[in-house]
Amino acid sequence: MTAHFIAAINVSGPVLIILLLGIFFRRLNLLDGPFIASGNKLVFKVALPSLLFLSTAQGSIKENLNLPLIAYAVVTTLLSVLAVWLLYFRTQDSGKRAVLTQCAFRGNMGIVGLALCVNAFGQNILPHAAVYVAALTILYNLIAVVLLTGKGNGVLSNILKNPLIIAIVAGIAWSLSGVELPTLVSTSVGYLAKLTLPLALLCIGATLDWRSFKSNQAATSLNTLLKLIVLPGLITAGGFWLGFSGHDLGILFLMMASPTAAAAYIMSKQMTSHGQLAAEIVTLSTLLCPLSITLGLMLLSYLQLI
Repeated sequence: MTAHFIAAINVSGPVLIILLLGIFFRRLNLLDGPFIASGNKLVFKVALPSLLFLSTAQGSIKENLNLPLIAYAVVTTLLSVLAVWLLYFRTQDSGKRAVLTQCAFRGNMGIVGLALCVNAFGQNILPHAAVYVAALTILYNLIAVVLLTGKGNGVLSNILKNPLIIAIVAGIAWSLSGVELPTLVSTSVGYLAKLTLPLALLCIGATLDWRSFKSNQAATSLNTLLKLIVLPGLITAGGFWLGFSGHDLGILFLMMASPTAAAAYIMSKQMTSHGQLAAEIVTLSTLLCPLSITLGLMLLSYLQLI
């Protein structure tokens, strides 16, 4: 279990460092409001779409598609969204309710989830995990757009114009074509993709207001508990009951137990007035995920399920 703990720290530790640097740089006035606003747009419209395009365009979708696992993840995600939405039924502000719901189900699969899968099961697991991420990311973005718009009108238009969904669909189409990405394209897009995590986390850290964190402490703590323990625990237990085991169960747990994705903050910032709340949930869940994931892996290993 020491190896699992070190693996989790090696993934989440750098994330925390960059986030804390965002706080530090803002205090030094190295990051200001206009830079943060531009950085958020760059991540949402360019860097993150580049990362998602590469993750789907490179490799065979057909060979690595695990339909039963993905179908189970889709169904349980939808049930989770419904359950969390109902949990916050007393929240008067619909935008805040949408942000809380999004932050409870939307995990950082593309960065933390994939890295943890590789650390736990080796490089051979990456193609299978990447296809899982591609399928669930489409669902996550569809749900997020529906939640954050708060109305039926224009939802389809927002979905079709969402840069993240466009990138994933383009990546899947390229993969199915069987044409290899030219080195010039993959390298250039790869440079943009590498901007995603550091730039997003710097902007999150720079916008973090600890006074606001104190005022939102109850909501942030509850959401983090849902994201790291309650939902992944129930979904993983259900997966075991249905017969998933080994690497499939491991992928399911690690993806569901990943901390709230930076994309949740980016979309909340772009579409609502509660980006600050999302940033706080991203921060706290990222801070605590090494502990919760390590404990989960220890339990699954002790029960000989993975």
